[in-house]
Amino acid sequence: MSVWQDIRFGARVLVKDRWLTLAAVSALALGLAGTTAVFTFVNTVLLRGLPFEEPHQIVTVGSRDTHGRQRGVSIADFEDWRTAGSFETMTLVTFSALTLSDDSGQQADRYDGHRVYSTIFPLIRQQPVIGRNFTADDDRLGSEPVVMLGYGIWQARYGRDPSIIGKMLNVGGTPARVIGVMPPGMKFPPNSDLWLLFAHYAPELRNMRRDARNFQVIGRLKPNVTLEQAQAELSGIGTALGQQYPDTNKDWSPWVRTWNETINGPQIKLVFWSLMGAVAFLLLIACANVANLLLARAAYRSQEVSVRVSLGATRGRLVRQLFIESLMLALVSGILGLFLAVLAIRVFDSTLPDGRPYYWAFTLDPVVFFFLALVSLLTAVVFGLAPAVHISRTNVTDALKEGGRAGGSLRARRWTSGLIVGELALTLVLLAGAGFMIRSFMVLYRLDLGVETSNLITMRLVLNIREYPTPESLAAFLQRLEERIPAIPEIQAGTVTTSPPLGGAVSFPIAIEGRPVPTGETPRPVGFVGVGAHYFEALGLRVSRGRPLSETDGRPGQDNVVVNQQFVAMLMPDEDPIGQRLRVVVDRTGPAPLGTEKVWTIVGVVPNVRQRGFDRDPDPVVYTPLSTPFLGFATRLPSLIVRTRAGIGGTVARLRKEVQALDASVPVFSIQTMDTLIAQPRWPFRVFGSMFVIFAGLALLLSAIGLYAVTSYSVTQRTREIGVRMALGAESRQVLWLFGRRALVHLCLGLALGLAGAIGVGRLLQSLLVQTSSTDLPTLALIAVVFAAVGLTASLWPARRASRIDPVVALRHE
Repeated sequence: MSVWQDIRFGARVLVKDRWLTLAAVSALALGLAGTTAVFTFVNTVLLRGLPFEEPHQIVTVGSRDTHGRQRGVSIADFEDWRTAGSFETMTLVTFSALTLSDDSGQQADRYDGHRVYSTIFPLIRQQPVIGRNFTADDDRLGSEPVVMLGYGIWQARYGRDPSIIGKMLNVGGTPARVIGVMPPGMKFPPNSDLWLLFAHYAPELRNMRRDARNFQVIGRLKPNVTLEQAQAELSGIGTALGQQYPDTNKDWSPWVRTWNETINGPQIKLVFWSLMGAVAFLLLIACANVANLLLARAAYRSQEVSVRVSLGATRGRLVRQLFIESLMLALVSGILGLFLAVLAIRVFDSTLPDGRPYYWAFTLDPVVFFFLALVSLLTAVVFGLAPAVHISRTNVTDALKEGGRAGGSLRARRWTSGLIVGELALTLVLLAGAGFMIRSFMVLYRLDLGVETSNLITMRLVLNIREYPTPESLAAFLQRLEERIPAIPEIQAGTVTTSPPLGGAVSFPIAIEGRPVPTGETPRPVGFVGVGAHYFEALGLRVSRGRPLSETDGRPGQDNVVVNQQFVAMLMPDEDPIGQRLRVVVDRTGPAPLGTEKVWTIVGVVPNVRQRGFDRDPDPVVYTPLSTPFLGFATRLPSLIVRTRAGIGGTVARLRKEVQALDASVPVFSIQTMDTLIAQPRWPFRVFGSMFVIFAGLALLLSAIGLYAVTSYSVTQRTREIGVRMALGAESRQVLWLFGRRALVHLCLGLALGLAGAIGVGRLLQSLLVQTSSTDLPTLALIAVVFAAVGLTASLWPARRASRIDPVVALRHE
């Protein structure tokens, strides 16, 4: 019954002090909303994992060498590893961009798919909505090719027609019979639209060497088997293979990690945990603000508390009453924060680009609700502790004598000063994090791609291995396509390439002829990009030395290449590169046998064009003719690059028509402008940098309000003292300094502590920053100036008001 009385009394107090309640709820709701929203992201990406049964048992397995460098798995090693008793099952997977066509008359479409073993769906314990699952018989060589469709294909292309089961489709050049359709939203491995089996895919891959580690292995641990046990068993198998096959396995060993740990690399983890730390700081700042508000209210309640104590109320009863009021504030703030969090989650979700894992569904599950309830409870303890302890220690006699001014005691001022300094330091740390991210964002936008991007369009093709089994057949198709591009009137210039700007490059080790590689060292790897004869014209690149590639380059006796300026700067800075010969050792399997050497002559040098993003210096690149054999599978996913005279729609339609005229089974997809392609690697800085800025801005606002409130409250408490001082001859500037110096002390202490924390945050975020260090003086100086300006304005405003008080009015103040 007494608890119910405390609840009713607390409700009356909160309603009576509605402006204080509104301020406290607003501050807490912002902090709780940010914390709940970011925890929802962390829960979805880092904690919850795959939406399957026992997701912690799903693991990935890979290979690493003696230097710790990680690679995939070869088919031969996989066949040996899958005998390990720690695993319930294993599957081998590899991504494939697949074309799908049929006899319905519809145009061929391109889909993301995976080649897998029949164990893939038992591993994740998924069943098709119609049809049957893969079986072990489907894995046998010589069995009929079968395909499993995703729900999206079944719905969009076949109108959810159940008669699709049993029909033959052409998938990636392979005739395959449809055996089933997976449930809506099932796209594992991310982001699969269909699944084929290895038994019917490129039979020559089964003859690949053991060191062709190009595939991914996914497994499910048996119940009660730990990662350590699985790792120990696989390590034993790896040691045995190293002894049995020393040429390919001696320096390689298996590794095992959970799926969630594998897909969420260090960068992703750092970003989300940094955001979690940022909102935790914001919540602490909000708690400090509310604690200061409650401390201010304690001054006016000291007489009430004294009367209750004199009537027999115990200290425990007083603390309980105050804690219940804090809980009620936290409850209302939590409800409001929940609605704000839902809004923030929807906004964040809409800003993420396509291509994220399909199971990243940012929803409020029971874990999030439990987290919100727990954090709300903890905030009630944090912001209610100081006022409760302070007010429960009120001296009854002093409080009754002073008529309610006990709140201005030395103890209260110490609590207030400590809270203000703490929130100022936390605010500066948040401002530093936001400043570093924004500085990196600005650096990214100033970095030049290396080409003029206006009216430049890129698109991708897929050439299946059945129709184009050799490098010569691939090169012939691409050559015919490039010859057709100039005939399109909407196109100013166009070309074909194995990789557009920002699209990466195939790396091979090279050596300059005449320069022997020192003993114990390996040739330096550089990027190789296959290009058509009009590549540099389409990009608007002028050859700085020598000549561009021509249509005859790549033919017998015309083994010529063009290199970029970064290549020259790194490998031959003091020499004329024209005429120099490069020796390329193809150290992998593929169309060219292992150990094959190729010698090229440099005929030109072009400006740098970024191939691997903006987070590093431009890579050294060698541009070769498209007919280069060792480019291998890179030519199966070529890109068209065209500079248009007209709009995108008409140009793309004409290009589709030309491609279809050459081969109706080849799809054109991933159509985008070069400006869009450039924006893609910048989105993490735009999205997460904006979130840091928002949190830092809110923290700065809350800190400014807190500093203003503390100074204003101090002015109110010392109004009579101000009157006495001014009556005795004190000037306005002296009164201004009386309050300004305290705020200045707070700011200096907060600045000192905050700068130390800012440097620490900069070091924590260093791997996310671009050309920005944790001690970047311009950024720290700007943040300090903004911080000091806002803080001084917030504190001197009420102090200036105090300096203008009429002494007569001040002396009458009670």
